[in-house]
Amino acid sequence: MLKYLLYVLRWVVLAVPGALFFNKVKQIFGIEDVYLAMIISQAVMGAMVYFVDRLIFTSGRVPIPWEVRRRAVCADCGRVGRCYRAAGTRCCDRLATSGAAAFRCEDCAVKRAQ
Repeated sequence: MLKYLLYVLRWVVLAVPGALFFNKVKQIFGIEDVYLAMIISQAVMGAMVYFVDRLIFTSGRVPIPWEVRRRAVCADCGRVGRCYRAAGTRCCDRLATSGAAAFRCEDCAVKRAQ
């Protein structure tokens, strides 16, 4: 949810500069076609915003407290169903074989948290 909110916030923050940039593209290139100017301005803005999106979605700098899978195997009881895992090594143990944090069903996750 945090990444989603950051993504939406990024769109809101860039709405006004995007509109200004769109007008500048029309002015600089002398383009009267609105669609062509929009494609050019969005391509350039997308190239610049790519790095912001990469920071938000792949860098790991934005913490995600839980990952939820609708169908996974619980590491403690072996039940298949909706499972959770905490992010980071501080919150949960690591599986020696895969290096990934273990998923647990809701009951086992609550027990582990207690």
